[in-house]
Amino acid sequence: MNSFSPSSSWPVRRAAALCGALAAAAALAGAPAANDIADVLDLPSAVSPAALKRPLSGIAVQGDSVIAVGMRGTILVSADAGATWKQVAAPVSADLTTVRFTAPNQAWALGHDGVVLRSVDSGLTWTRVLDGRSLLALLTKHYRALQASGNADAAAVLQEVTGAAEQSATPGVLSYPFLDIRIGADGTGFLAGAFGFLLHTRDGGKSWEPWLERAGNDRRMHLYALEQGADGSFYLAGEQGLVRRYDAAAGRFVTLETPYAGTFFGLQASEAGLIAFGLRGNAYLSADQGASWKQLALGTQATVVQALACAPGELAFVTQSGQVLLSRDAGASVLDAGLARAGEVFGAALAGPGQLALAGAGGARIARIPGCGAVAPTIGKN
Repeated sequence: MNSFSPSSSWPVRRAAALCGALAAAAALAGAPAANDIADVLDLPSAVSPAALKRPLSGIAVQGDSVIAVGMRGTILVSADAGATWKQVAAPVSADLTTVRFTAPNQAWALGHDGVVLRSVDSGLTWTRVLDGRSLLALLTKHYRALQASGNADAAAVLQEVTGAAEQSATPGVLSYPFLDIRIGADGTGFLAGAFGFLLHTRDGGKSWEPWLERAGNDRRMHLYALEQGADGSFYLAGEQGLVRRYDAAAGRFVTLETPYAGTFFGLQASEAGLIAFGLRGNAYLSADQGASWKQLALGTQATVVQALACAPGELAFVTQSGQVLLSRDAGASVLDAGLARAGEVFGAALAGPGQLALAGAGGARIARIPGCGAVAPTIGKN
């Protein structure tokens, strides 16, 4: 079992290129990254007009409410489907990686330094649920208790956590980022992140239980994505072709073999099945809950940052380069939607028929395309 490695590359929700893009943008802006600021967990985000153009890594939509997150604790919200935006305060200035709605008006923002924030008013206000300090305390208490009961796995994980804390640049803080969250209608859900971090909740996120040893991930590979299928099954995806399915009876995630050995950055459940996507234009579809996989020929070498189920049988694939590929036959073929490029894209969400909410190097924007749930009389071939 490998230990956590603080010297590993700084993982975020998208490809390694995202890290470089965010760092370059910060340098051009003449501003330090959040991780260069002391005690980012104690420093609320600064509200500034410049935040509207700050690099963003994640975006989520629910009705007319749109939330985007990014570096230095930036949170932008829109109440009119992206027509106008404003920055709202965050209780931390750590870099944020992901935002997701999990229930009506309830959203979660995740980030570095073990940050987990929750909003119950569609992003207008935020409260801290976890951070690198409380996460370290939670892990230590949990695995010490299991170790005292004679659990061998717990002893090994506790040793890893203790070693990581000792090597942290900030004493008493686990600096690793959370990268995705899913919570089902019954309150069952998971938090996933770098270095194999996995937490489980049974009460809609009111409390969390460490599950690092139940992810089927002894090598502690980064866990980038969570998804819940139509049948309620939860799935995990990450580095080196890692895909796992939650086995409720066993109380752990089990391995699903995939034909790809590269990194998966996302999962999307659709009418056609489960789609896993990631580096160099790679995307795979499983119609049998991960038992078998078929590669989708997207015709691009760009990293796929999001796959979206627009309508029955219709899919959209958004790449980091800003290209949008549409399929009307469950991924069997794709067409270029003809979206004008406007810089790198790191996150995308559906914002209505023919509309995508995009987060990237230049901030947040709404893109209109012919397709993705809208009538599309003319779309050029890929």
